[in-house]
Parts: sequence; structure tokens; C-alpha cells
Amino acid sequence: MVHRSIIGSVERAVAHLIEHHGGAFPAWLAAVQPAILPVSGGQQEQAEALARRCAGLGLRTEIAGPDRGSLGARIREARLVPYQAVIGPKEAEAELVALRLRDGRRLDPLPAAEVLSRISTLVGAHSTGLWDGSGTPARAGVPHA
Repeated sequence: MVHRSIIGSVERAVAHLIEHHGGAFPAWLAAVQPAILPVSGGQQEQAEALARRCAGLGLRTEIAGPDRGSLGARIREARLVPYQAVIGPKEAEAELVALRLRDGRRLDPLPAAEVLSRISTLVGAHSTGLWDGSGTPARAGVPHA
């Protein structure tokens, strides 16, 4: 058997990253960058359109639809995802996104194009910050469920 220490060092590096970040990786490293959460089945079409736009920007996303439980349960399930894009009836009608950040901040609904542009910029810059601070937080500092 040939000993390959390179594999062991890669495993140790990944273990260190997981331990250091507690599984909550920076957005550029996260397996899922924005999780899209339609409030009900009526917003599924808008959620799928947003997911296609994310894919076009090179963002890794997933849709956690209403078939996966209540909105609160889906938010808890996505607690380590950097961005949770909630789409309710009002947001779907106006092409807005109510964004929740992993650190507990909830931003006022913003145009989907602006949200995706900001996320894409932060991910592309390998930033460790979640938001550039110029958005208007609706309930800053309120931990999410």
C-alpha cells in the first residue's frame, strides 16, 4: 500500500474549516448560497424563476418548497445557509425578495435583481461578510427561528 499523506492533510484542512466555522461556511464556500423559500405553492413559479437566475449567476441554490413543512421549519432547516430568500404573495407580485441573513438579520423586501447582484458580488469577492450594510434592515439583531 502506498501511503499518501496529501489526502490526510486535505482531510485535516477540511475538518479544521468545518470546526472553525461550525458548519456555517462563508457564502463563497457554502454548498448552498441562497435557499429559496416560497411561502406557499402559489409562489413556486417565482421561486423557480429566481433559482434559474441564481444558476445564471453561478450561485448554488435550492428551493425548499411548502412540501417540506411549514415556513418556520424550512427556515430552521436552512439555518446554516448564508441567505434565505423568502417569497410570499406580496413579494411574488412585485418581484421582490424578503431576505434573511444567517446572522439573524431580516432585510426589508428588495428587488430580486438587486439581491442577486449583491450576493453575486460578495460571493465573487470571496467576502466573509454577509451583507455590505447599505441595505435597510427591518429587524436587525432579531435571531431567526
